[in-house]
Amino acid sequence: MDTKQIEDIMILMHNQFEAVGKRIGNEFLIPITLLEKGYGVEKEWLETENLLKIFITKARYLEIDQYDYQGNYLHYDRNRVENWNVEFINGIPKTVYTYGKYFNPSTIAQYGLQHYSIYLKEKKLASKQKFLKVANWFMHHQDEQGGWPYQFDLHYYPGRLNKIKSPWYSAIGLGMVMSVLSRATALTRDKKYEQSALKATKMFKIPSNNNGVLAKFEDKYMFYEECPTDPPSFILNGFMFGLIGLYDLYKQSGDVETKKLYQEGIVSLKRMLPLYDLGSRTAYDLTHYTTDGGYPNVAKWGYHITHIHLLAALNSIEKDAKMNEALQRWKGYLDGKVSTV
Repeated sequence: MDTKQIEDIMILMHNQFEAVGKRIGNEFLIPITLLEKGYGVEKEWLETENLLKIFITKARYLEIDQYDYQGNYLHYDRNRVENWNVEFINGIPKTVYTYGKYFNPSTIAQYGLQHYSIYLKEKKLASKQKFLKVANWFMHHQDEQGGWPYQFDLHYYPGRLNKIKSPWYSAIGLGMVMSVLSRATALTRDKKYEQSALKATKMFKIPSNNNGVLAKFEDKYMFYEECPTDPPSFILNGFMFGLIGLYDLYKQSGDVETKKLYQEGIVSLKRMLPLYDLGSRTAYDLTHYTTDGGYPNVAKWGYHITHIHLLAALNSIEKDAKMNEALQRWKGYLDGKVSTV
């Protein structure tokens, strides 16, 4: 190609980002730094292959083909809660927030599930001991309501929702604790853990505006709230974590009422899944629908992948065509696919 055809040009993207590019005949070369700013793409340069890869995101999911209620919890052997913003009190992680230090039930449960999963994989006695320490902590800190309350005020979505006053309960915390206690029962064959978990199921029947976690979508579909806001926020990942906890508990215990709570939640999930699908990513919640917010709370890529992992686990149980359709669409969004239909 005749190099005389190459000329510098100015590029203006979205009327706000500027850069110098190149024009070569009828082709335009745009600096990758401009694409990173304008479209949030990520790059990977492979020197040995002389290859530049461009991604909508480099974040990737792990396959969950068959969820096992006694097995590795959602690949949590890869978790490292020790590296989070926590400090340990007698072997239990305490989360450090800007507004104080608190025991967060879901963080503690994730730490326990991490070490249970590591124990299954590596048979490390230390991980087994850490897991059982967590399970016993939950046994000794269950309140008279049957739950594990969050002891701090939470302003989940300032501008859309009022602050949640402590103490409050969360489906994500309850569900993850159920997953811990169900696995502790399987590991030790001691029914005390299972009985403790069963006491927590009543929290799924108490309305979220009355210190429980139950909300109703369209005044009909049962939804278990991660954050008991008024009006309901319908946070997707917390709901699915709650469903997995209920599933683990009913499979371990055979309890009919727990199975019913799980099944009613699955009916709701199938009805509501399309509402979280934004055509190129998922919504984190439905506050744009329940409040006058007006626009979706788009999930960050990390949470989008969490949605994929949770939905994959539940779909491996349910083997439902609609759930699988949503799952495949959501996986495709990581590769830049956009749904137009």
